Parts: sequence; structure tokens; C-alpha cells
Amino acid sequence: MLKKSTIIILLMLLIFSFAFYVNAEELKPITLTWVAGGVGGGWYVQAGGIARLINEKEPKITIKVVPGGGVVNPVRVSKGDDDLGWGITCVDKMAFEGIAPIYKEANPNVRALGGIFGIYHLHICSAKEVGITTVEEMAEMVKEGKAIKVAAPMKGTSEYPLINAILGFYGISYKDIEAAGGKVFHAVYADMVTLFKDRHVDFVFTHLAIPAAAITEMAVSRDMTVLAYSKGCIEFMHNTWGTLSEESGHCVIPAGTYKGQEIDVPTAATAGELIISKAVPNNVAYTITKILCENVKELYLINRANETFIPEKGWKDVVVPLHPGAEMYYKEAGFME
Repeated sequence: MLKKSTIIILLMLLIFSFAFYVNAEELKPITLTWVAGGVGGGWYVQAGGIARLINEKEPKITIKVVPGGGVVNPVRVSKGDDDLGWGITCVDKMAFEGIAPIYKEANPNVRALGGIFGIYHLHICSAKEVGITTVEEMAEMVKEGKAIKVAAPMKGTSEYPLINAILGFYGISYKDIEAAGGKVFHAVYADMVTLFKDRHVDFVFTHLAIPAAAITEMAVSRDMTVLAYSKGCIEFMHNTWGTLSEESGHCVIPAGTYKGQEIDVPTAATAGELIISKAVPNNVAYTITKILCENVKELYLINRANETFIPEKGWKDVVVPLHPGAEMYYKEAGFME
């Protein structure tokens, strides 16, 4: 049997050999497509800025940004319809594994280049006059047969199954809310604001980056409380749905984020990640990752959402497998063992 020290040496030689192969392989001119969000939206503009940065640092790589959206992006990247894309951890996990009701089949060919590119908090908010401060207390109201009125995400959105999972952790469902005499309004965020302001609902469920304009507007128009999640729920969502872990330090809405919010509020949170097709050559994925990690000052100037991308941790907070080229860079840089 080989000694442990011999095995370690062989593994190191293998890694260095792969690194030499990636770096030595000639990078040929290539044009990639990056599926982002709606034209002119935040994701679209953010992707355009990064695409220009990559091309400036490596003219052989040209990237065209095309419109897309969180639910369709991992599917298009996995199928090879597009080469790169913006993803959200929980959505990418659902797509990769084929988790219903959003996906009917697995999408196994999507890979990650890195994260975190933006953080999105699962806000559960209550009118202050209800007199509660936690999601658990809201659930107890339903279990006790009290009628509550809520504005919730639309069916078919990525938020819908996430909120279902959170409610399920606390032992309730939308059907339970209605069975207790309550009402559930599935609405877009603009309509949620109106419903809350006009007192048609007392609870609102959203999935937005902080400070969320919709929540800010609601808090200004009517006294509101952002409800706290339990540690158990945050970890359940992390382990089951690919949201961020409590240890990431991002599962909190800091005090003062919204009018009347005097304390930090723990919540579940998801993260943006940069996804890539498995079919993209290793040296291309390696080069893109290297450019992102070694030009963070310029990256941060492109869009504030990029400021959550920390090269040393870029490999860590992703939910689909890293592309081998990206993994090679993180190991070569000493960020990943």
C-alpha cells in the first residue's frame, strides 16, 4: 500500500499537471452568450459591465448579454443554449436537481464560476398593530384558528416554493391560513405595497435585496415589523433549499434598514451566483474566474451588487458544482484546498 505522504505528493503532482495543462493550452478566440435578466434591468446592466471588463482583460473572449430570468437561466445554461448566466442559489439548486413544482426534470450540465453576486432576503413582514415579532408567532396565530390576511408571491415564481417551505417548517400552509378564515392574495410586489397600505392585508412575504424599495414604501405608509426567523428555520432552508447558512453572516436584516426597525432581524437569504455551461472549455472558465478575482476593484465599481463577491470565498457559497476551470484557479490561488 502507498504511504500517506506518497499519496499526497501524487495528488499535488496531478493538480500541478492539470494547472500546467490549463495554462499551457492555447486560448482561442471565442464568443459566449450570457443570459441575464430583462433588458435594461439590474442583472442585464451588471452582466454587461462584467462582460466588458473580461473583454478588456482578455480580448480573445467576447461576451454578448441576452435577456433571461432567474427561473429560465439555469435551464438555458445547462442545455447549452447560453454559455454563462446569472443564477440564484435556491433556484439553481431546484433546477440542477429538478425539484417540483418549478422544474419537471433535472438540469445536470450547469456549473458555477463563483458567488456571491448580490444577496436577497426572504422578508416576512407584519403590520405593527398585530403585535408579534417572529415568524413562529405568526404560525401560532394560524394554528389557533385566527384569521390573517397575507400578500404572497405569485404561483410559478421562484419565491413561491421557498415561502411554502418556510411556512411548512413552522407547521402551516396557505391552505391552513384560508381554512382558519384568512385570505391569501398572490400578487406582484407593486400590488403587495398597495394591499398593505390600504389595509387589505396585514402580512407580506417578499424575496428582495435590502433595502427593498417595496418594503421601504410599506414601512413609511404604515407601521410595520420585519419578523424574525429561528436559527432552526435558517439552517433548514440552507440544508434543504440552498439558501445561505447562518455562518455566512448574511442572514440578517441590520437594524435601521427600515423605518421603525430598531434591532437586527435574522432571516433566510439567498445569493446570486455566476453559472456556466459544463461544455465551456476549461481554459476559458479558468481565465474568466482569474479576471474576476484579480480585478475586484474594477468589478466593484461596475455594480454595488458585485461587492459581495470575495475572491477568497468565491468558490464556497455556490450550490451547483464548480466548473473544473474555475476550481483550478481557486486552488492555484490558494483559496481552496
